[in-house]
Amino acid sequence: MENAINDAMITAIQLLDKQAVISNNLANISTTGFKEQLNYIINKNHNNTNMLDKEKVKEYYNFSQGILNYTERNLDCVVQNNGWLVVKDSHGQEAYTKNGHIKINKYGKLTIQNHPIVGNNCDISIPNGSNIKISSTGKIILINKTTKDVKDIIIGALKLVRCSDNNLLKRKNGLFYFNKKIKSYKHKNLNHDNNIRIKSGTLESSNVNPTKNMIDMISNARQFDIQMKIISMCDKNIEYANQLLNVNSQ
Repeated sequence: MENAINDAMITAIQLLDKQAVISNNLANISTTGFKEQLNYIINKNHNNTNMLDKEKVKEYYNFSQGILNYTERNLDCVVQNNGWLVVKDSHGQEAYTKNGHIKINKYGKLTIQNHPIVGNNCDISIPNGSNIKISSTGKIILINKTTKDVKDIIIGALKLVRCSDNNLLKRKNGLFYFNKKIKSYKHKNLNHDNNIRIKSGTLESSNVNPTKNMIDMISNARQFDIQMKIISMCDKNIEYANQLLNVNSQ
């Protein structure tokens, strides 16, 4: 009886964790470049009767591309060929994102969600009042219009990286990081990849499927109710058993 209650409680906790993940997915339907999170359970030890030791919940992400929205804004871009834009987090560490909604801050630096963008072996600084665009290879081009002609000047380039999906970890700040526990990788940060291409004037929307996530949320809620009923029934059975024991002992 106690095992049934224990198993039901653990299952209920796992369902609550899934609900939190689904809620986060639904809350980020409109977040540019957001990648859907999913959880799955790994059986660690088939011979162990304790579910806490037997099962481990692991998170992974759906890295499929979201719908492309054409904004015609020069600083909006989508990274193609499984590439990632590189930014620096609040601790100065390199992180990776699919959010291509680039802005220029008051210091003339390119940013994504207030995170400074990392250049390809350069420090990108945008002159005040400049009109710029991003080429397909990630070069930052200053559009210098004169009365006679138009001269394009390259003032920097974006750092673009490629990494296997299995080697990426997401943190609470919404950015992805390279899993540095992998022994085969010797460098501190990922290197620039010259084969990655940029599509400017476009943004990648979230790849969350709202219908699927709503169905999963309803299903999890029903399963949670079942686990609560199991616990309640077990409690009643224990109570009845105690009453019988008390009667027999008289």
